Amino acid sequence: MKIFSNFIYRLVICCAVITLTAVLPLYFILPAINSAHVVVLIVVLVFQVGIILFVVWLNFRAIIKPMRRINKDLKNLVKGGYVEHSFKGVDEEVEKLTKNLNKAAAEFDSVEQMRKTFVSNASHELRSPLTSMQGFLQAILDGTIDEADKNKYIQIVLRETKRLGSLINSMLDLSRLESGKNPVVPNRFEINDVMSTIIERLSASLLKKQIKCKFEPIRENTYVYADKDKIIQVIINLIDNAIKYSPVNSSILVSTHFHASKLCVVVKDNGYGIAKKDLKSIWDRFYMADKARTPNQAKGTGLGLAIVKQIIDDHNETIWAESTRGVGTTFIFTLPMFDPNKHGKKSE
Repeated sequence: MKIFSNFIYRLVICCAVITLTAVLPLYFILPAINSAHVVVLIVVLVFQVGIILFVVWLNFRAIIKPMRRINKDLKNLVKGGYVEHSFKGVDEEVEKLTKNLNKAAAEFDSVEQMRKTFVSNASHELRSPLTSMQGFLQAILDGTIDEADKNKYIQIVLRETKRLGSLINSMLDLSRLESGKNPVVPNRFEINDVMSTIIERLSASLLKKQIKCKFEPIRENTYVYADKDKIIQVIINLIDNAIKYSPVNSSILVSTHFHASKLCVVVKDNGYGIAKKDLKSIWDRFYMADKARTPNQAKGTGLGLAIVKQIIDDHNETIWAESTRGVGTTFIFTLPMFDPNKHGKKSE
């Protein structure tokens, strides 16, 4: 072991220094000292050297033992396993190293668990539309479907391909956001115009379910400083979710208000709501696919809120949800107000 060889090397140097500084001068001093005193002097010198070597050995043992265990833990960590160790009363730097190793192992375990869950959920969500499409297409080719029903089943296959495409695009979007390859590029823009345009874009979906969407801005000409395209993606996702998980002939309220130096954007629906015990999980990937079953069995990719959360986190802002089962859900997120002194003259 390298640390052991380094220790031996240092021990040799230590012995050489002791010889040069203590033993060698005695060669010239001893002839002038009484013989009885010489024995005492030599015994004391040997005893001192022994104590020095014993202290050095104790320090070596206190360091090498935890280092061996840390090395073993690192090997286990690479293989996917880990047993936490803590070393009390050892060198401060070694103790810090073990604490950092424990933290890294915990993060590694958490990420690995998320990866496994993501792969499992993604496989399930990809397999469902593929199985459905395969079944309908095989039935059409085999001629087991009446000619009059062919168009209906082709429409189902088309709908499933769109859902599959939406799922893949959402997975790619989330991957780009988490990898940092799609960084936030903040700019000055007027949030009221953006929100009005989004509501207009979603008018067909609103009309289909006969849902009224009302917009109540806190004031006109409200300028924020954020990545416009990403914030548009956030607002579209939140309003689209409100439409999907709201009953026919209900309403959605989109509004803004100030809190300290931040602008709060609010999307409130009168839909089915989310149970309190599930609120903390809504930002998880594929949550909608596994936990948020609603009476209308609305279909989503289950990645929308994960993308929303990642975008807001990348802006160093906050998003949260308030919901009562059977009453509705409110999503709120913050945006920084544009400050010319702080943000310069960047504009949309």
